Amino acid sequence: MSDLCGTVGPDDVSRRVEVEYNSFDLGVLYRLSEKTKIGLMIKNVYGFSFVEKYNAFSLPRYVTLGISSKRGGTTFALDCETIFGNFGGISKREAKFLVIRTGLEKEIWNYYRVRFGLIFPLVAQLSTSGDLRKDMPWPKMGGAIGAGAEFGRFSVDLAAYGDPAKTYVEQEPEFAATGTVTLKF
Repeated sequence: MSDLCGTVGPDDVSRRVEVEYNSFDLGVLYRLSEKTKIGLMIKNVYGFSFVEKYNAFSLPRYVTLGISSKRGGTTFALDCETIFGNFGGISKREAKFLVIRTGLEKEIWNYYRVRFGLIFPLVAQLSTSGDLRKDMPWPKMGGAIGAGAEFGRFSVDLAAYGDPAKTYVEQEPEFAATGTVTLKF
């Protein structure tokens, strides 16, 4: 995996630097009942680079605890994610984030799904910038919509979302999109 990190040059111009960095993530999913699942995920448990000059680089830890429950053709989900720790190259910065996400997925005709979600950044702090949340424009949260289709072992998912972090940086609402194609073995 290579990661992009922002940096500022001696002329105060922002630049993006690509760093080769590998990290180890860990996740557990437990089925509480036929319709309810709980999960725990830890990202960046351990990180390293095969390129010696990047060994000083690090990423913050992510810990996410979530629960989902399916009722009829609708799945409700709630998770809480905390991001903490030092990140960057030789001069480290510290991150402290606490985010709550909630959403629902509605199954349509057994193959198709539509999704809606909200992202609430409760804490958003960096050692270099202070409290990022106070500078986020209204509504100080993000939303998401998505759609998916599943045909046996093959699925396609698309999503568009409001990005609270980019909104802070740009000082106006920012949107992003993502897509996933999955083949289960």
